[in-house]
Amino acid sequence: MRFLQLLIKLGGVAIGFVFALLGTARELFSSADTKHVDDRQLIDTDLIGEFNHRTGRLDAGNDPYGWYKED
Repeated sequence: MRFLQLLIKLGGVAIGFVFALLGTARELFSSADTKHVDDRQLIDTDLIGEFNHRTGRLDAGNDPYGWYKED
């Protein structure tokens, strides 16, 4: 009787572990749809604009946290 109760408890722990792994895998695969930093707008191109010292790139000069050289 005790052996059966132990198997039921271990089965519950194993099922919980499987659900936790599935939840983690789902979160990892669903985060693949995020927008990358390189997916920039055309106005934020590296060919024109102000040099932003925070990002190390040229941009339109409208980054509120950017650090631009004062002329």
